Amino acid sequence: MFSDANRSSHLPDRLHLRLACVVGLWALTGLASGQVKNMTAAELAAAPRYCPYTQAYGRSGSPDAPSAEAKRWVAILGPTFWHLHHYCWGKMHLQRAMRSTTSEQERKHLLSTAVGDYGYVIKNGSRDFILLPEIYVGIGEIELLLAHPQEANRAFAAARALKPDYGPAYSHWAEFLMHSGQKAEAKQLVKTGLEYNPDAKTLREQYRLLGGNPSEIVPRVKESKLTEPIDDGESLMLFEEPEHEPEQAAAGASRRSATKQ
Repeated sequence: MFSDANRSSHLPDRLHLRLACVVGLWALTGLASGQVKNMTAAELAAAPRYCPYTQAYGRSGSPDAPSAEAKRWVAILGPTFWHLHHYCWGKMHLQRAMRSTTSEQERKHLLSTAVGDYGYVIKNGSRDFILLPEIYVGIGEIELLLAHPQEANRAFAAARALKPDYGPAYSHWAEFLMHSGQKAEAKQLVKTGLEYNPDAKTLREQYRLLGGNPSEIVPRVKESKLTEPIDDGESLMLFEEPEHEPEQAAAGASRRSATKQ
């Protein structure tokens, strides 16, 4: 019912238009401006490393006169970096939503706010922004928490269309299909993911659970730079290991687009 295993590995203009409509819906259903108030040091520490240097955190400067730190991150992530504070806000709202002390009403509000902020970055960022697959997967995960499976399906499909070898774009949706009793659809989706990324650990384990043999998967021939293999991390979350300085990360970005958290 929800399976979408045969998405194209390319992202033609018609798909961009379709995704733009989806993003517009997220902006309407979520709060597109969710600035975090009373942010704590612990919340910031749990956010991606670039967050303190994005706008609204006091250490970015401006696009015309960036701080030294912001300038380095712009060199890595591109001009969409100047919209990335919304993604950081969304990450922090997600942290707060998942606390055991958060009421159900506040939890839904925080999750919806996070979706709106993620959608803001998609709407205002460039088409080739390296974090887009991660952001779409993040939206999919939140939509599942909100019990919105159709919206989640669209988000995961968008991530797969942008980066067909990105394991989490398959594994998170496959897990939902498995728990929903749609094992045949889940198996086909996982199989497709393994064809693009045969070494994805989570997908290999899911395929075994679904009765498949990962060693029998025939990898697809690479068709574009977007299908360069990446690690099977839970999220792209670029350059977050403490030992990686931005300059080292920039060199790594030319080899792959993700590191594990």
